[in-house]
Amino acid sequence: MKILNKPLLFLMLFGLSFIMTNCERETTENNTTTASFNSFDELVQGRLSSIYATLRSNAVYRQGGILGTWSDVGIDTHSGTLFPVEYNPLYAYTYSSGSLLIGQTWTEYYIAIKQINTFLGQVSTFEDTSTLEERNPVIAEARFLRALFYFDLVKIWGNVPLVVNEGITLDVVKEDANLPNSTAAEVYLQIIEDLEFAKANGASRVGSRADIASREAAQALLGKVYLQMTTTEEFGGVAGGIDASGGSVSIAERFTMAERELSAIITSGAFALEPNYADVFANEDNNEVIFSVGYDGPNNQVGGDFGDFLGEGNIRDGGSFAAYRANIDFALEFLRPDGLVDPDDDGSTISPSNLLPAVNSEFIDVATQNFKAEVLLLGPDHFVADERWSQNIARFDPSALANILRGNTDDTELNRYNLNLDWTRWSPYKYIKPIPNPNSPGDGTIDFPYLRYADILLMEAEALNALGRTDDAKTYVNMVIRRSIKDQILTSIPEFEDPNATPPVAVEYIVPTQNTSGTLASTLNTAINNNLVPTDINNYLLEDGLSQDEMLDAIVLERNKELCYEGKRKDDLIRTGKLDDIINALHVNSVNIGSGNQIPIKQAFELAKHVHWPIPQEEIILNPNLQQNCEYGSSPAGCF
Repeated sequence: MKILNKPLLFLMLFGLSFIMTNCERETTENNTTTASFNSFDELVQGRLSSIYATLRSNAVYRQGGILGTWSDVGIDTHSGTLFPVEYNPLYAYTYSSGSLLIGQTWTEYYIAIKQINTFLGQVSTFEDTSTLEERNPVIAEARFLRALFYFDLVKIWGNVPLVVNEGITLDVVKEDANLPNSTAAEVYLQIIEDLEFAKANGASRVGSRADIASREAAQALLGKVYLQMTTTEEFGGVAGGIDASGGSVSIAERFTMAERELSAIITSGAFALEPNYADVFANEDNNEVIFSVGYDGPNNQVGGDFGDFLGEGNIRDGGSFAAYRANIDFALEFLRPDGLVDPDDDGSTISPSNLLPAVNSEFIDVATQNFKAEVLLLGPDHFVADERWSQNIARFDPSALANILRGNTDDTELNRYNLNLDWTRWSPYKYIKPIPNPNSPGDGTIDFPYLRYADILLMEAEALNALGRTDDAKTYVNMVIRRSIKDQILTSIPEFEDPNATPPVAVEYIVPTQNTSGTLASTLNTAINNNLVPTDINNYLLEDGLSQDEMLDAIVLERNKELCYEGKRKDDLIRTGKLDDIINALHVNSVNIGSGNQIPIKQAFELAKHVHWPIPQEEIILNPNLQQNCEYGSSPAGCF
């Protein structure tokens, strides 16, 4: 994460080129804020790329940005990071207004917004030499990005200064640096206004790249904004907010508005679920991603770090810094429909003996905190129908696999078997890098899918359910589930290589050792292929007759399985009023204690305080008109 030693006012007054120094690399992509342009086309070519580059700023949409500081932090998908130490307070809810990363995030967001504002001002200088048809699509892109930045700001901080002045004179910069907080409801009005313009004037995503703002992206984000505006005041939201005339808008009205926008995306036919879940995260445009942040490495200007932070193993070989561990309760949720976890479905999620989900002893050995040897030999993935489990949870050591693939380690049955890790070593995954990996850290090619069709379907289901159309909601949830389910799985450990052979030959399961060869791979493959059972999709889809509360629980769970590690979870829990319940359910064995005991998280968490961050103390000092969040104290201007 970048360290900015100069506060926002200094940057605005003396750094209008916004040249930002990273302790690891330079991020001066096309910084042309103060440059002069001879034509409108020259302006667009020279400036738009630099505006999109702000999405790749270290505190924004890199994996070490708000995904690692706010969105996927202090919740129930993985543990707190072991390093760097600056991140730990954000996971443990022990941060303060003086926390370095909080100040850096605020600064980088407002730098990005100021770049957009000045670009819009520069566009207006070419009104006499360009047409509306030329200007409006470009303005739409910029306003979409401004809305995106303010959407994060209002979710994270609540009442923030609303900087929209398009001038770049010293007087304008001074005025911007001394703006008071706007209310969150007022900030949302600006977001809506920007997105409505982008929706009406943007170019189409169809036939274009996902990392370019489009009218469909604006409409999808508008639906997401309306949905988030239903957050109650208890959870730091605006409870519907206000309209342009200042009148109150009810939560039900916002659900209606969200449903309208999201439904339009669905019925447009422009997007579809990719047949294979893993293909969504391949570095290429596809039919599911509506808007993404593009990373085109290997190149130290535009490479990304997705995959560097999540996963087991060293930084180069398929994995990460290995600083996180997966929450085992969450990881095993993928196994529940197959009967490997809580097979009786009696509502018991915790086994009193080990504080972990009750498991089926036919497949899992709690004593070793792993699958039984037979399952490991066959491959646990063959027993789990949900493909998302393999994509999202790393259960092997990729650096050891890379050494085998390179030829540095002998490719033996024992070495292959020892790749398996027990669940105290399972890690978040998702952004799967090549093994062996050719790129250096921070130089990856994996894009960040900010808006995708599965998210739209699940948000539509949430809105429909809130509006009393629970049966309709089920259809969209089931669409997402159906995509993830394999056609065939193993439902028991095969006894015979081919149960239909005469006579059948028993499988002898032998764990390889230094002195003993294990069961031959050919034998295991034969046993797998001859014992696979077609999945009954009805065992995985939502059943009929769910109440609204039951449907909401199902949607929240499905969003976690589908969208984990994509920066959606904390916002979901805040919006649906479940954040405190989820944190209170954390327990000592949620993850390996040595990697991140989650008990301190629940002890430190306070709902009223931690649904927002404090305004950075350095900004309070510099801006006499800026109020602090009352949960974190006050300022000379008071608190909100």
